[in-house]
Amino acid sequence: MDKETSVYKEKLKRYYNSDGKLVQYPSKKPMRLIALMEIAGKMDFSKKYTEKEVNEIIKSSIAFSDIELVRREMYQYKFIGRLKDGSEYWAEESWMEMYKQYAV
Repeated sequence: MDKETSVYKEKLKRYYNSDGKLVQYPSKKPMRLIALMEIAGKMDFSKKYTEKEVNEIIKSSIAFSDIELVRREMYQYKFIGRLKDGSEYWAEESWMEMYKQYAV
């Protein structure tokens, strides 16, 4: 982990409440990616999820109401994949390699 990433991780700590939930979605992309990694880390690579199940994982990780924003960004940044009709979601294994520079 480089110095810049460790600075972002330290700043990101202020975005979480005492329950460990994200209270505000970060505006800086590196901080968003680190926060999304935390959420994606709660998903099992071998499991298929419904949209409702993905929403529950996100809801358990955030203290604000925009679950859809987080889910869209998880898809956009390739933390999760989904069928076109949204009936099935899964954790993408490739995100760990793609974002390894942000890993703990």
